[in-house]
Amino acid sequence: MTNSDSGHEIRSTHAPHWGLWGTVLWGIVIAVIFVVLQVVTILVGVVSRSGRLTEAELMERLTSAVKDGYLISLSTFVTTVVCCGFIVGIVKLKSGSILKEYLCIRTVPLKTLMRWIGFLLCLIVLSDLIAVLLGRSVVPPFMSAAYATADPVWMIWVAVIIGAPLFEEAFFRGFLFKGLEASVIGPIGAVLVTAILWAVIHIQYDLYEVGTIFFLGLLIGAARVITASIVAPIALHAGASLIATIEVAILG
Repeated sequence: MTNSDSGHEIRSTHAPHWGLWGTVLWGIVIAVIFVVLQVVTILVGVVSRSGRLTEAELMERLTSAVKDGYLISLSTFVTTVVCCGFIVGIVKLKSGSILKEYLCIRTVPLKTLMRWIGFLLCLIVLSDLIAVLLGRSVVPPFMSAAYATADPVWMIWVAVIIGAPLFEEAFFRGFLFKGLEASVIGPIGAVLVTAILWAVIHIQYDLYEVGTIFFLGLLIGAARVITASIVAPIALHAGASLIATIEVAILG
């Protein structure tokens, strides 16, 4: 099968993979592990930095910790390493599965990648323009608070631009996408469902920002289908995060 967009041949494969319900159930397991790791990491970080605290003080610190750039970065590093390991392990649990095929780890021609980056830039410019016209800040308040409390600041750059894209794309446009795409909903349904789920997990943002993330998810999902590779989604996600972080550094 030849991919007209990427200009290179994609090998068709029927390597075993988890079906729809297996994908859903394992997806829930990974999501629970992700949440637990985030909570535990932030809790340990708060206690280690504050020492002995009363219950009221602990709750107050935990409430403020959700916008703490250092703790956000630390929890992102932990969840990326551990959850990506779980994804690999779950894929390997399926007898006969091939990791590279399962997660669609294939190279994408630079020309193709740059074309998708161009689409990304158009979406970001449109989103920022709409925000300005609506009288909104281009930089989300959550990002401003996280960046301001990141110490050292390099941690949040690495966490947002490298850590989060690696795990989230391996999970949404990698593992989940594989099972959904092969089900009755097909590739278009997989793009839509993963975009919705990806947007929903960003509860730290308001409705407009979540909507923007949803449309970004549609673009990333389209890139995953058309290039038949997870490389393009990771690059687009990392690119969007890079631009957002630059905007925070300059405007936040």
